[in-house]
Amino acid sequence: MKTNLNPWRNFRFVLTLLLAPLASLHAADVTPGSLVKLARNEATQTFDFDTPLMSGSIRTEGSYHGVSRLVDKRSGRSVLDVRYSALNLFRLFSVNLGMGTPRAMERKVHATETAVEITWPATDAHQGELTARYEVRAPDTIDLTVSLRVSGTYAGYELLLPSYFDNTMLPHVYLKRRSLSTKPENVDLVVPMFSEVFRGCSLVFPRDAHAARRPLDGRWNRSEYKMPTAPFLPMRHYAHPLAFMTDPEKKLAVVLMMRPERCSAVSARYFSEHEKERATSYSAFDFLIFGEDLLPGDERRASVRLVLTPLDAEMSQPLKLHEKFLSESATAPPQPR
Repeated sequence: MKTNLNPWRNFRFVLTLLLAPLASLHAADVTPGSLVKLARNEATQTFDFDTPLMSGSIRTEGSYHGVSRLVDKRSGRSVLDVRYSALNLFRLFSVNLGMGTPRAMERKVHATETAVEITWPATDAHQGELTARYEVRAPDTIDLTVSLRVSGTYAGYELLLPSYFDNTMLPHVYLKRRSLSTKPENVDLVVPMFSEVFRGCSLVFPRDAHAARRPLDGRWNRSEYKMPTAPFLPMRHYAHPLAFMTDPEKKLAVVLMMRPERCSAVSARYFSEHEKERATSYSAFDFLIFGEDLLPGDERRASVRLVLTPLDAEMSQPLKLHEKFLSESATAPPQPR
């Protein structure tokens, strides 16, 4: 019988036994889907988070509240435009009416160990209370829940939710192709590219024919609040209420997704490698949320998810992530009138 007299090997064995409980605790902290703790950063006035796959910050004050920093640890890439943010509540609309922007509205902030809530009370211009709740889930997910309770009467109420990315990121959307037979419609994965036909405009991909009327019903032509916007032009219908931004090598993606019943349209800035052809100095994607007729007392809730993911050659992850999201999420039933 041989005796192991290697002291270094014995030391490593003992050290492994001693560290095993700590490793188990660490693994428990990053269980997929578990909520991540948010740390208040007094220097930057943000709530910071860190997981094995990403780090970032959530801002509650100023115009660009939302996710103000997001870094993919696998690549070291910072995916957002540093001037702006993602999951930012911007414009409030109904038919032929602009109701201002949460960016400029008074707000209240409530934070717990794992969530940050921003609440905008109702005003004369916007007769409804809005709440945005941000949560981070290990190891690669940020969830936003938008809750609305209205005290006014609104036709086709919509909230514009943009996210602003580094200008090297390429937008991808899934669009329906017109069916020329009784066969189901085909779906195309499209990178919206520059065309002189819509130079300077924002491209909107509505859910259906009813939602396609919203950009043309006068809401984008309002002059209240001195907030000029590029024209929103309805295009092909979306096939799935999601989009993803990829790095130039298409190895990494930021996927944004919703449920179709709460997403009236998606919008993406068109891409061009030539700066003079681009409408903006950043890449961006928007959700148009709700799009419903609302009466006093009506309540609505919308779930939005952002996921950082590596990409395979077929870019199969975004649809798989959306299917998982649909199976996990549920929309509150319509309120009785």
